[in-house]
Amino acid sequence: MQQKRKKQFVDRDVQGAILLRLVMHWGLLLVATAAFLYFVELLSGNPRDAAANVLRRHGPTVLAVFALAPIFLYDLCKLTNRFAGPMVRLRRSMRDLADGCDVSPIRFRDGDFWHDLAADFNRVVDRVQSSSSPASAPETTDAEAESLKQLEVIDA
Repeated sequence: MQQKRKKQFVDRDVQGAILLRLVMHWGLLLVATAAFLYFVELLSGNPRDAAANVLRRHGPTVLAVFALAPIFLYDLCKLTNRFAGPMVRLRRSMRDLADGCDVSPIRFRDGDFWHDLAADFNRVVDRVQSSSSPASAPETTDAEAESLKQLEVIDA
């Protein structure tokens, strides 16, 4: 059984940009909708009462939108974690591999994206760690010795 996530917000740059974009789009939609409703009210009724009529008719809907906003943002944060979380894990493992540390195969949680990327990365880890293992060192040494022999023949 995969362990449960402890944090939903793991990559500030990626997840923050997506959440900010949603809030901006949502705000723009609310402003555009309010302007449209106001102009419809201006054309269909008394212009002095237009703003009051829009608030009276559509105020509860706007309140519902603001009440649901945190729920939608939390759900979007959970969704973005399904691809941002694996990338954070992959980045950490890549840094460890580049630093010469032993890296265990990575496995992403059920429901995460990028499982194929994890499999490809694990293949790279196997290749890098097997080529730098002591068992492969004699082969490299033999190859170097053969190259040196060839150079000696050329110099002679």
